[in-house]
Amino acid sequence: MSEIDKPKGGAPEAESLPTPSSGPLVFISHDTRDADLAEAFSKLLKSVSAGMIKTFRSSDKKGNEGIDFGDEWYKRLMSRLQTTSDVVCLFTERSLDRPWILFEAGVAKGKLNTPVVGIALGVPLTRVSTGPFYQFQNMDDSEADLAKLVHQLARRIPTLELDADVVKDQIAAFKKVKDEILKKLSSREGKKDKEEAEESPIAKLVEEMKSLPSRVA
Repeated sequence: MSEIDKPKGGAPEAESLPTPSSGPLVFISHDTRDADLAEAFSKLLKSVSAGMIKTFRSSDKKGNEGIDFGDEWYKRLMSRLQTTSDVVCLFTERSLDRPWILFEAGVAKGKLNTPVVGIALGVPLTRVSTGPFYQFQNMDDSEADLAKLVHQLARRIPTLELDADVVKDQIAAFKKVKDEILKKLSSREGKKDKEEAEESPIAKLVEEMKSLPSRVA
């Protein structure tokens, strides 16, 4: 969840947090602007496990994984972190410098000793493995790393046996969606930069034209 969506002011203290549940729950930490990527990753985990691997992502507005309207968002997040089995942090070009992912990972690892892993999506792995994440075994978005992570999370359920072909197909589907999302993002960012570059000389010319009457006088 991105800090840009958090209310201003200090966060309230968490109260009466529930005890961890017996079933695995993967907390997908991400910037709210990367909601589509979080949804795709959640779908990957559910597809390979026939829905047995549960996920939580604060940006969900289609199902029941997110924060309900009227909920106290901080208590809801702390409650989910308290009951999660793993925290997976999605890092993209626009989320690398966002502190909220670091906060969620810090609470999970430092306070609850919950496993944390960072995934580099469209950015070099070296940019993820810095700061607090230097101590974690992070991964990129290659098929091999994604398959290893999927099997690692599946081990939380002793009775779950993954089908290798299903895993391969679903990872391929995830990577296709991921590439499309990142391509659109890159295109929008490039268009934005171009517009800003084009606007600068125009704005300057307008200011020059405004000053002409006074110069003539």
